[in-house]
Amino acid sequence: MRKLIPAILCVLLFVFGISLNIGSAQSTTPTITPAAGSAASASNVTIFFVACDTATIMNLSGTMEAGYDVYYQVFSGANGSGTAITSLRRVEVNGAFTFSERLAYNSGATVAQGGTASARVIMARETDSSSTIFDQTVNDLQDGCANPQNQLGTSTDAGSGSSGAEAAGGSIRSPFGGFINSNTPATPEPIVVIGARREQGRSDSAGVIFAECDQFLPQAAPGVVYDNDNITIFWSWFARTEQQINDHLAQAQYSVTLNRAPLGPVNVSPITQPTANRWVFYTVPIGSLTPGTYGIEFRLNWAQKISDGYDDYGPGTDNEEIYSTCTFTVTRNPNNQNVTYNQMYSLR
Repeated sequence: MRKLIPAILCVLLFVFGISLNIGSAQSTTPTITPAAGSAASASNVTIFFVACDTATIMNLSGTMEAGYDVYYQVFSGANGSGTAITSLRRVEVNGAFTFSERLAYNSGATVAQGGTASARVIMARETDSSSTIFDQTVNDLQDGCANPQNQLGTSTDAGSGSSGAEAAGGSIRSPFGGFINSNTPATPEPIVVIGARREQGRSDSAGVIFAECDQFLPQAAPGVVYDNDNITIFWSWFARTEQQINDHLAQAQYSVTLNRAPLGPVNVSPITQPTANRWVFYTVPIGSLTPGTYGIEFRLNWAQKISDGYDDYGPGTDNEEIYSTCTFTVTRNPNNQNVTYNQMYSLR
């Protein structure tokens, strides 16, 4: 049966200096009035969301500026309520595009006949789904399915709250503000420079090491670490709401070791909101380490089931445990400076 009330939304927006006047009905076309002096280039997306019983049909079309993608996630209730029944999905688009996908809900999830589901659709940077230029939730009554409107494509899982990267391949947020490796240490410097020269592979955040770095290369690569660096190991968690962060804090069970020795003490930051999501950071000050190779093992379980607003974690979910690693090498500092080492994690 064809859908009787398609959830259609057409959005035109200017990336810089936008001013939005959006109608209340989903079938209306929003009117966009750019601010004086705003950029002339624009991105737009048309959304046709269909809630089926065990899957969604997502139809998207429009124009996307370079550096931005479309993301979507389906929820069991109206207006983004209920539980997330898909992961956050990234649709890689550029320029004029059309896209359709039939995506199965998470294992065991269904939308009953006559029930209402919703899809949150955002436009955001390719490397950071929290850096949004548009965020809209559309509803649909489950009164049957429909055929895809466009040629079928495949979205990718945009990651989860387990890391400081809010989208697959995203930059890693630092507990001290900004991002680690913001100078992209993998890029060689010119042979001749004016002023102090940084060694190739040496990060501007050297010694600030993400505990899950092996799973988030190259953005999280520790780079060149010296024995006189003041090393800090960190990890993070983000969620859509402060309550979801508090649920995580109450139920999370971390086991993090460095060369098989437990890390501690762990400092937990206040909840912050550097993006649309809420964040909490965990840091462990290490100090200076003797030259050699080091390995971090990171395990995360939950005593009870939680949600980060995008996916479920803990007992009985598809995410009962997160396991990650980080390997890094400490080398002798080039000035041969005398150093007092932290021997707790010495190589054995």
